[in-house]
Amino acid sequence: MLRLGFAVIGLEVAALVVAVLGFGWPVLLIGGPLLLGTVLVLLVCWLLTVPRRKLQEHRANRWAEANADVAAAPQRGLMSGFFEIPVQGGPVDDVQEARR
Repeated sequence: MLRLGFAVIGLEVAALVVAVLGFGWPVLLIGGPLLLGTVLVLLVCWLLTVPRRKLQEHRANRWAEANADVAAAPQRGLMSGFFEIPVQGGPVDDVQEARR
C-alpha cells in the first residue's frame, strides 16, 4: 500500500507541475490543498493498518501451535488419499516383465 501511495502522490505532483506550467500559479490555490489532502488521507490509512497488522500477527502466533498439531495429525476422511500421486514401480512393472 505504501508503494501505491507514493505512486499516487508522484502522479499528483506531476499533474500539478504540468498544470502550473500550463495555467500559471493560480492552480496552486486548488492543487496545493488537494495534494495536502491526499497526503493526509494516505497517512491516516497507513496509521490504521498498523493495529490491524499487529492483531493479525498476534492471532497467527496464538494459533501456531494448534496449526502445527493439525498438520502433524494423519489425514483421515473420504478423499484423504485421492489426490496423492502413486509411487512408480508398482504392479505395472511386474506386468511388463511378465510380457517379456
